Amino acid sequence: MNYTDYAFGRYETDIVAVAGKFNLNLNELEVESFSPTGLAIVVEKIGERRFKIHINLQEGRIVAVKQISGAPLENNAENQFAKYTNFMK
Repeated sequence: MNYTDYAFGRYETDIVAVAGKFNLNLNELEVESFSPTGLAIVVEKIGERRFKIHINLQEGRIVAVKQISGAPLENNAENQFAKYTNFMK
């Protein structure tokens, strides 16, 4: 896990719990923003693709996901967003 700001390290226990709840890979996770009672913005790398994920911690759900790098998904490829859409309800 990487942090864009060293100060997020003080929330490591909370971040690990959030990553576990949303099935995010800690080894491939970069924390861009984290407010324990508000919003988390993280980037998860899956293979060559990177996904930016906005998580509303109060509601306990993923608000938005965007692929920010890597080859675009093909029309008939497995939906890699399915991992995240399960938590968007």
